[in-house]
Order: sequence, then structure tokens, then C-alpha cells
Amino acid sequence: MRHERINQDRIAAAWPTMFEGLVLSEPCEAEAPASMVEPIAGPTPAAPDVAKGVGGLIVTAYTALLGVFFTFFAGSALALFAVCICAVFMAVFFTVPRIFFAIEPDANRRPTLDAFLHQGMDTLTGHTSGKDALIQMLIVPVLLTFGLLAMGVVGVIYL
Repeated sequence: MRHERINQDRIAAAWPTMFEGLVLSEPCEAEAPASMVEPIAGPTPAAPDVAKGVGGLIVTAYTALLGVFFTFFAGSALALFAVCICAVFMAVFFTVPRIFFAIEPDANRRPTLDAFLHQGMDTLTGHTSGKDALIQMLIVPVLLTFGLLAMGVVGVIYL
């Protein structure tokens, strides 16, 4: 995977540059430069480079993981309780970003899944292709799902 230098124009307004991070948030009147502009308060795009379809794929992968947990590993009441706690955490894990996306100023400017795969996305370490970014986002839940599915099938066969 090849990373390119990040384009400073495409970084979200919430990420301060190195200079802004070092400057005091409330400078004295005598020190304030004349060209200083007041920042506009309001929501910034949460993930402007990521398509909605990517979020759907991530939710699907984690839902499949939870389904494997319920199918194979929730045999006792204690295990079922633990899996239900995981389900609650997963619901919160996906509800918070959904709220962030709901208050976004312009939700229609998100790329389609096809455009995301062709254009890629900018990260703090540089530009990465869409395919590589999608693999990085999905590799953990998908491989965990397959691993737990294999363990569950082996458990059903041999136990």
C-alpha cells in the first residue's frame, strides 16, 4: 500500500494544523493580528471522503459477527447475557456515528461507493486507494466472523 502526502485543503476544519495547535485560543487584544477571522461555529463533515455504502458494509460485517455469537455461543443464560451486552454496545457503536451524519451540513456531497473505490480517501498519513481503505475497515470484523464461524461449526460437530 502506497501513501501520498496529504492535501492540506481537504482536511476537515476540526483538525488543527500544527501552528493552530500551538497558538493560544484567546490571544490578548494587543497580540491579535488584524487579519484574524472568527471561525464559524457549526458541524463539520464527519467523514467527507467515505461513501454511505462503506458504512453499510461495516454494519453488515459486525451484524454477521453478532449473529455468529448468538447462533453458536449463547447456549447458557450467562453467555446469552454477555452476547446481549455486546449487542447493546454495538447498537451504541453505530448509533453515535449515525447521529453525527444526521446533523452534517451537506450529506449529499458524499461520494458513491463506486466513486470512493476509484478516488480513495485522504488520511492523516496521506492518500490511500478506496480498495485499500475498504480492506482496512473490513478485515477485522470479516476475519473474526469467519474465525468464530469455524470455531462454532467445529464445536457443534465435536462437542
